Parts: sequence; structure tokens; C-alpha cells
Amino acid sequence: MKRILYTLLFVFSLLTSAWADGSRYASRSVLNSGKWVKIQVEEDGIYKLTAADLKKMGFSSLEKVAVYGYGGWPLEEDFSKMYIDDVPEVAVWRGSDYLLFYGKGKRKWEYSSSDKAFVHTNNPYSNYGYYFVTEKETAGRTMEKAASADGATLQVTTFDDYVLHEEELVSVNSSGRELYGESFTSTLSRDFTISIPGITNDEGKATLSFISRGNGTVTMNVDGNSLISGSVSVPSDEYEVARELHRESAWTADKGETVKVNIRYSTTGHKNVHLNYFRLQMKRLLKVYDNCTFFRSLSARGNASRFVIQGADANTLVFDVTDGVNPQQMETSLNGTELSFSIPASVSLREFVVVKPSQIKAPVTVGEVANQNLHALGQQDMIIIAQPNFTAQAERLAEAHRTKDNLTVQVVAPEAIYNEFSSGTPDATAYRRFMKMFYDRQTSEADAPKYLLLFGDGSFDNRKLTSAWKSVDMSNMLLTYQTKKSLNQFSYVIDDYFGFLEDEDSGNSGQKEYEDKIPYKKVNIGIGRFPIRTLDQATKAVDKVINYMENKETGIWKNNLCFMADDGSNSDGFSQGHMIQADTLTDYLVADHPEFLVNKLYFDAYRKDVTGGQNGYPDVRSNLQKLLKDGLLLVNYTGHGGTTALSDEKVLTQTDITQFSYPRLPVWITATCDFTRFDDLNTSAGEDLFLNAKSGGIALFTTVRVAYIPYNAYINSRLIRNMFEKKNGKRLTLGEIIKETKCDLINSSAARYKLGFCLIGDPAMKLNYPEYRMQVTSVNGEAVDGEAIPFKALEKITVEGQVLDPSGALATDFTGIVNPTVKDSKVTVTCLNNNKSDEAAFTFTDYPNTIFVGNDSVRNGKFSFTFTVPKDISYSNLQGKMNLYAVDTENGNEAQGNFDNFIVGGTSDTAETDTVGPEIRALYLNDTTFVDGGQVNTTPYFVAELWDKSGVNITGSSVGHDMMLVIDESIVLSYNLNSYYELLPGEDGAGIVKFPIPALEPGKHTAEFRVWDILNNSTVRTFTFEVVEGLKPFLFDVIATPGIAREQVTFHLMHNRPESRMRVGIMVYDLAGRQLWRHEESGTSGLFENYTVSWDLTSGGARLRPGVYIYRAAISTDNSKDATKARKFIILGE
Repeated sequence: MKRILYTLLFVFSLLTSAWADGSRYASRSVLNSGKWVKIQVEEDGIYKLTAADLKKMGFSSLEKVAVYGYGGWPLEEDFSKMYIDDVPEVAVWRGSDYLLFYGKGKRKWEYSSSDKAFVHTNNPYSNYGYYFVTEKETAGRTMEKAASADGATLQVTTFDDYVLHEEELVSVNSSGRELYGESFTSTLSRDFTISIPGITNDEGKATLSFISRGNGTVTMNVDGNSLISGSVSVPSDEYEVARELHRESAWTADKGETVKVNIRYSTTGHKNVHLNYFRLQMKRLLKVYDNCTFFRSLSARGNASRFVIQGADANTLVFDVTDGVNPQQMETSLNGTELSFSIPASVSLREFVVVKPSQIKAPVTVGEVANQNLHALGQQDMIIIAQPNFTAQAERLAEAHRTKDNLTVQVVAPEAIYNEFSSGTPDATAYRRFMKMFYDRQTSEADAPKYLLLFGDGSFDNRKLTSAWKSVDMSNMLLTYQTKKSLNQFSYVIDDYFGFLEDEDSGNSGQKEYEDKIPYKKVNIGIGRFPIRTLDQATKAVDKVINYMENKETGIWKNNLCFMADDGSNSDGFSQGHMIQADTLTDYLVADHPEFLVNKLYFDAYRKDVTGGQNGYPDVRSNLQKLLKDGLLLVNYTGHGGTTALSDEKVLTQTDITQFSYPRLPVWITATCDFTRFDDLNTSAGEDLFLNAKSGGIALFTTVRVAYIPYNAYINSRLIRNMFEKKNGKRLTLGEIIKETKCDLINSSAARYKLGFCLIGDPAMKLNYPEYRMQVTSVNGEAVDGEAIPFKALEKITVEGQVLDPSGALATDFTGIVNPTVKDSKVTVTCLNNNKSDEAAFTFTDYPNTIFVGNDSVRNGKFSFTFTVPKDISYSNLQGKMNLYAVDTENGNEAQGNFDNFIVGGTSDTAETDTVGPEIRALYLNDTTFVDGGQVNTTPYFVAELWDKSGVNITGSSVGHDMMLVIDESIVLSYNLNSYYELLPGEDGAGIVKFPIPALEPGKHTAEFRVWDILNNSTVRTFTFEVVEGLKPFLFDVIATPGIAREQVTFHLMHNRPESRMRVGIMVYDLAGRQLWRHEESGTSGLFENYTVSWDLTSGGARLRPGVYIYRAAISTDNSKDATKARKFIILGE
């Protein structure tokens, strides 16, 4: 017995190995050659194709025609079970001038031994099943005839059957694959009449599924008899939108062929009260009822049985369709109208169908299918799934990765995947099967698949059944994997699903249902999604990613990170958990990655504005906007949120996001609820961050559903660590970051909650971290590896250092600019306890005070810079922080580093004497043509050009010595400009401060600008101006480059509204004044920067003819009138 067991285990292991082996897959698809026509079936049935039908399709030989596929049943999600590769040929029955085949529709029925009932599963992706028809060079497959068996011990004259009532009308949660039917919110009772010819009085079964969010009672009566009654209770969790009552009951009463079913709910006014479905299971007399009658017998299992069918004739056929690809014709015996056949004993439940060929209907012809051969593809690093309208844009991105990253990339249409991996039927599991083919074929890590980009938006309603989605064009969208759970906080859309590529069931073995194992399954590839619906969105998203990959926006901003933390809300008792979580992450970065500067925006550290019914944090909003404008590598938010804003106070709104114009793109981590619910009908704020054509973010690690504080901490921590730690000496790509994070959490308490996080962005892209390192070698000529060096007030400090390449060697070819930032010692910040919670005010440490921000040169890998320590320092004799950034202006290589072996304290004995305040060389609003008393718009842009031989004071560490702009002597209109000051290259001591003044009331105003130097000498300038609402901007000029255009032209608009959001229009006319092209957009441009618009010389898809044309530009701000200018330019022939 043991030997037999060992043999069986060995055979099983061989089967498992063969399954994982790439040889399991066809080397080429049957679809790679020949003529193929796709056909469609809605329900399980026998379908007829006549010679005339086939002729219309372009086929001539009935004998050589073949049907391929396996129809519309949902694919098996558990890959530990076998599945069919490619498209198999189906055995058909052939008549003289037609053929019959068994087709599977959209609903799968099977017998559940545990429930002792027949249960159904709807295909959540398609309303139809599909097959392919072709003409072979040889005869097509024909059904084998199964001989009638001898020795039957059981005569079967009735069969087990079932009926279902289910209307899929509404999703009560906009999540999950379950759709629900008739509403019982106001209509408490509904009647249903069901015809069941030939029903017997044998015991049957009734099953009811019903949902409600209320304390109510549900009853199901059949023919006046109460079969099911149960109560539904109100969920305690606000994210559980309803509860399901699922009950089964024996149906023992006498039965008639017309069955009356009544469903009743007890109470009006409850939310989300819907019938899901009810099923009736019964026995029926075995007869030919329709053109196609399916039957099976539970009692025949394990018994040699003789089936006796009434109402047959000489043309009646019986097929065994237990195996849908290999159905058989049963050998039958006709005695009058009684048709019989016998089968041997079998433990499995056999499925049969009796048909009248003359009454069989034809499938629907979809159309011819182009030859394809995904099975013949070589190994790919990256797959991009994109609908045909997006192919060109997806190919642009693919080519960028091929060129820059040396990746093998294939763009594939979803229809092609369905054709070879799900019988032409839309099914999300087909994407996964496709990726698994590459995974199983790998011979090493080098040729393993690494990335999947889902190049399209998705919907929770994959089939467009709900009313809201019916009118939406989903032709550019891709399928989503939705959980069966559809009513509570564990209802997810899961892109991870496409990366579960292992054979064995690596999920938690204690879970019964496959879906319950998903949290514990390993993701084998990096997966990202572009939530795009239009070609314009696709084009701009690819432009955005390629521009980022080209790393044109170099700068010290890549050293800057921002961590935002909410102050809680009423729902969590104003918990400090968000701040604790954020501060834990920043502690890790400060300790392990000090080359980055962490900016902490913890809400409770700022004044909460509760005046005039407000409940917000204006300083957090303005500081965030400034940080984003200056540039951040990362924005990390922990706290409350939703699909349209971050935090209850709405520190960041969807409107803000759509109006963002900053060019330096961060990656965002949003550990909050629902921020990027990409499968919803409405576009979420998170999606808009990615979809903003030129701003927003380059990618998001973000949430698609509800998130919870304690589990967010685990997920956020792993994301941060994987983002900044190197593996095998290399930074991880975005896809690797999300993949490693998901795998890290498999055995944690956050395993299920990680399903709510996804990557919106390109998984093969790497963040533009500075890859070179910088180190300080001396300070004031002294080595830095000894005791901490004191930085004394008014002391001149000279720092020297070097740039090292990624291997650690001196980068002798590195020549460019160094940007140092020197911070005073850290301080403990005590929050304000704005919400008056019982907890002690939260405290954290930070480096808020700046000693020096500057720039200097790097030559041949060596750098030095000099500065004077301000008088306003902490005098703490504690460690400060120096952050370093450099860029090679020749080749764009970037470097970063830090130095902290110094303390801040004491006063220099050799300080220079300086009693003169800073020189204000220029001061104006909007542009240099401003004069004192001049008119400006409601949001003028303040600019002051400064110089001081000792340096301008921006430390912020002494009361009264900040750079301040005060308007109308108002505290509310007083602005600290320390962080808005920057040094100008080329002249020591020269700098500029630029500040966008918030909206002002119309009328005359007086302003005072005061600035201090580091020795605390001050200069003050007072000026007046008049705010005019709707003031028309001034358009200095508009220039087209090149003026003689052949391929593209760029329009440059020179104006006096820096940093103001403008409406911009460009119109092109012929010399007769006919408008040929018009473009409108909104945006901003910086000080001394032109606003630019590019055009490809086409209108309505057609290129303009060569000739002379007129272009006119129009700009407006704050609902003002347009400022316009017009010029001529020339278009040449191609």
C-alpha cells in the first residue's frame, strides 16, 4: 500500500513539474494562420451552423470546418488546478448540411457536495461566451459515439433541475463583482411566477440571497408556503454598506408546473435593500421539453443507470457534455416516443442534453479574427496591455524602455490575450494566464517577466450592466479584478491578482475559498496602471513619463521629501496616530538616509483656522504648495481622506490638483481612504494627480479603498524602506517597490489590508535619485573625521569636499554646480493641540532653522563653498545638519550627500564689522514695469532683488529678524518670506525673493517689506499699489518658433502674470481670416518665463497646406478681458 502511495505522489510531482515547465505551452497558437471567424453564444446550449451560415463566413467544406474554444464560463482562478492552453478544437456532430456544437454561455452551474445543491457562478467580465470557426486542410473533429452500457441497475425517469431568478442591476458599494437586483426600499413585497413543466412532488430545495442595511426580516414564500425567513441586522462598521441573508431550505410541499414565489421585506426606508437572487431545485420528469433540454441525475452517481426519455422521435439526439471540449453522442434506443440509453457506474455527475436538431438556433457571428500568435513571443521583461486606440502611445513608452533601460517590451491588445487565453471571452484571468506563460517559460532570473503595465482605466462594473456605466464608452478601458466580497471594507479591486503566477497554492492553507487566500499569495512581478480613458490622456501620460525618464528637471529638489500627517478627526477622537506613524518614518530616514532633507507638515503644529465657519489649516496648504513648487522627490501623506480631498480640512483638494503647474514631479504615497478609486465612474483626486499633463505626480503608491491606521503603518513603512534601500547595490523600480512591499507583508497582520494599495504609474520606471555620492573632506582646512567642529556665530566657514561615482571612486569628470543647505541644530516642536484632546500635545524634533543656503562650483569632482554663520543661531552646542546636492552640467549626473560632524554654538573672535542693512536693488509686483501706486490684479506676484556682503538672514531662529512683507499693517496679511529667498548665481551676496501674494480685496493698499542681514542690520521699503479686480493682463509679445515651420511650431507668450493661473488661447487663421485651428488651456508660468504652447501643424487630423498664416494669442486671468496679440508665420511643405 505504501508503495502505491509513493508512486502516486511521484506521479503527482511529475505532473506539477510539467505544469510549471514552459513546455506546457503551445509553441504557437492555432490562430497564427488560416481564416478564423469569432462566434458568440449567450447561454449553455447546442448550437447549429448550417452550410449556408458557413458559406457566409467564407467557408466551403462542411467536413473540414472546425469549431475551437471553450466558451464563456469564468476561468478557474486557482492555478493549482489544471487549465486549457491556447484554443482547443471542439468535437462537433455533423449532419448532411449542418453541424451542431456544444457552447458554454455566461453562467456556470455545478453541484456543490458541501451545500448539497446546484450553485451558479456568473461570468463577471462578459455577457457572452465565444468560439472560433475555421476551415482545416483535413477533416474537423467529430463527436465520438458512446455505446450504451450493459448491466444497468437503476432506471432514471426523472432528473434533477434548477431555476434561477437574478437581475444584475446595481452595485450598492461601487465595489466587488456582485451586482444586485430589485429594490425593496419602498416596495416591500414582490411576486414572481416561474413555469417548471414536468415538476414532480419530490423534495426540492430553495435558496435565497438578499441584502439590507437595516434591522429587517426577509421571508420567501413558495406557493403560499413559507420556506425561508430570516433577519438582517444593521452593520456596526460604516464601511459595511449592507449585510447578506443567505439561506437554504427544503421544499417539501406539493408542486405544480406554475410556481408562485413571493419575497417580502418587513420595513420601509432602509438603505440598500435588494434581492440578490433565489434558486429553486427540483426533480422533473425526463422528457424532451424544448429544442435543447439539459438533464442530470444525482441518484445515478455510483450506479449503472438507464435513462428513459419521453417525447422523443427518430431525429432526437442525446449528447454527453460533461466534458465541454470533448462531448459525445450517446447511443440511444427508440421505442415509440421513448428514447433510452445506459451508462456505466461513475462517481462523477454526468451532464446530458437532449436536442431536436431542426429547432436548434445558430450562434451570433461576430466577425473575422486576424491571425495572431502570442504563444510564439519570446521572453519579455515587460508587457503593456493596451486597447488598439492606445497602441501607438503604448509603443512610444515601450520604445523608451527599450532604448533607455535595455528592456524587452511587448505591447499587447486585450482582445488578443482573450483569443488565446480565454477562448475569446473577456476575462481578467486571461491577463494572468498570459503573464504566467512567460513566468513558466523562464530559464533564469534574467529572462523572467518583471513588469506588467495596465495601460487603461477600469470599472467595478466590467460588463456595463449598471445604469451609470451603460452610457460610458469603455472601449479604451481594461478589465479589473474585483473581489466576490462586495458589501464591506474587504471589497477590493486588486491589480496584484495579475501577478500571482505560481502553480502551487501559496496562499494560507487554512482558507477554504480562493479569494480568502489572496492576501497571502506572492506577487511575482511589478504591476502598475495608467488610469487613462482617452487618447489625449494616454498621449500626455506617456509624454510625462518619458520626460521624467529623460531627467531634464535636475536640481536640489531631489534631496527634498515631505511628510504630511493629519490631526485626526471626530471619528477617531483626534488620534495622534497619523503623526506618530509619519514621525516613525521620518526617524528612519533621518537615521539611515541623512542625504535627504525631510520636511514635516504635521497639521497640529500649525494654527487651525476656525474663524468665519472655517475649519482648516491655511499655513499647511500654503507650505505644501510652496514645497511642491520648489520640488519634492516624495510626498507621503498619512491621515483621513477621500476621493476628492486629503483630510477633513481639505488641505489638498481635487481642484487644487487639476490646477497644479509645478514642473518637478514627486512620487506620492497616500496612506488614506479611497484617494485613487480608479474603478469608479468619477475620476478621483489621485487619478488627477497622475493625469495632470505637466504637473501633479509622476506616480502614486496609493489606496483604492478604505484604509486603517495600524495597518497603514506596516504598509507605509515597507514602501519607504523599499523605496530608499538598495538591493544588490541598486535602487528598485516602482514596480519592484510595490512587489517587494506586498511580499514583505504576506505574513503580517496587514496582509489583507495591503490589497487596498496599488501603483498608479509605470512599474519599470525608477525614481530620479541622485546616484553619485558627496562627502565633506575638510572644514576651514581641518580634517572632519575627528571631534565635532564648532560653527560659531559670525565665523566664516569654508567647506571642501568631493563627488564620488556609484562605485565609490572620485568622479574626476564631474563638473557643475553644488548646492549646500546648512541647518541649525534640531529642536523639539510641541504641537498646539488645536482639537483640545485629552492627550498631551504631540511633540517631534525638526530642523526648522537655516544657517545657509547657497551654490558654488564643482570642478573635476572637487567642490568648496564659503559662508558666514549668522548671528541668530541656537547657541546650543548641539549637532547641526548639512545637506549637499550637485549636478554635472555637462551630462546631467547628480550627486547627494550629507555632513553632520559639527555643532552650532559660540561666537567668532574674528567677526567682520558690518553695520549696513541689505541693499534692495529692485522691488516690484508682477513685472519690472511696476511703479509705486500702480495697478495690479487680485493675486500679484511680489519680487525683491537683494544684496548684502555678509548675507541675508533667513534663519528663522530669532524673533523679529525674519524677512517680512506686511500689507496694510495687518497681522492677517503678514507673510514670512524666509523660505522664499534664494541666492542668485554669479555674484556673492546677491539673491531674490519671490512670493505669490494671496487674494487681496480690490482697492488701494500699502505694503512694508523688511529684510535683515546675518548681523541683524535691517532695511525696510514701503510701497503702495491698487488692486483692480478683473484687470486685464499685459501681453508683451507672442513669437512662433520656428517662424518658418515644417514639422512643429511653438508659441511663446511673454506676459506680466507670473505664477498666476491664466486662460490661454492660440488661434490660427488663413489670410482670408478663416479660423483653421484653435487651442485653449489653463496654466501658469514662472517669473521671467514665457508661457509656451506647441502645435503639430494639423487641424482635424489633416496637416495645413504650405503658405502664410496668421496666429493670434489671447490670455486672461481672474475673469478679466483678453489681452491679445497677432503675428504671421509660414508653413512649409513636408
